[in-house]
Amino acid sequence: MRRKFLANCHPYRYGFTLIELLMVITVILILSGITFGVSRGVQNAQSRTKARAELATIAQAIEQFKSRYGDYPWHKSGETDTNKTLLYALTGRLVIDDPNPNDGVSNVEALIITDENQIKRNPKFLDETKFTTTEINGETTSLLDPWGNPYMYWYKWDDNPSSYEMFGYHLYSTGAGGNTANNTIKTKINANTGLIANDFRDTANGAGIIFAGE
Repeated sequence: MRRKFLANCHPYRYGFTLIELLMVITVILILSGITFGVSRGVQNAQSRTKARAELATIAQAIEQFKSRYGDYPWHKSGETDTNKTLLYALTGRLVIDDPNPNDGVSNVEALIITDENQIKRNPKFLDETKFTTTEINGETTSLLDPWGNPYMYWYKWDDNPSSYEMFGYHLYSTGAGGNTANNTIKTKINANTGLIANDFRDTANGAGIIFAGE
């Protein structure tokens, strides 16, 4: 008698249940979040290190400007884009001088130079090509920090220099906070006297700002 043998089949099929799939997806999302957080933290730390190095380079150039002209760069009266002062002064496009030295009146001003030949003759204290910059109509206007925001500089205004009470200047990056941090610090630094409010570091975004020398 011929026997018929059937294949040995298990009644159950092995596979992932819906709960198991959800657990796997959850674990993947958690690991991805941790990896992203670590990567972002490393990137931010690198950016802060780069900002400190660039601030040190700018500060050194500002000291060279002072050695040449007798004071740190002044802001031009009526100027609305004050961070442009910084770049102009360090690249020969702004000087501190008396426009009428023979009139018997001491009237030192921040003079913006437009003559290209004169700019080439003026000393240049900083190589702007080593920085990320903004450009308007083919002209470099600002030095940018690693977050893409202009490095900020505050010192004397040439129409009222005697009102400035600080010994030195303010040079800083707004850090990762960007424009939000900049709005914060503008309310905490008196543009005329240069004094910083005592509660500056207690305000939102204040801790993210990097001053030169920190």
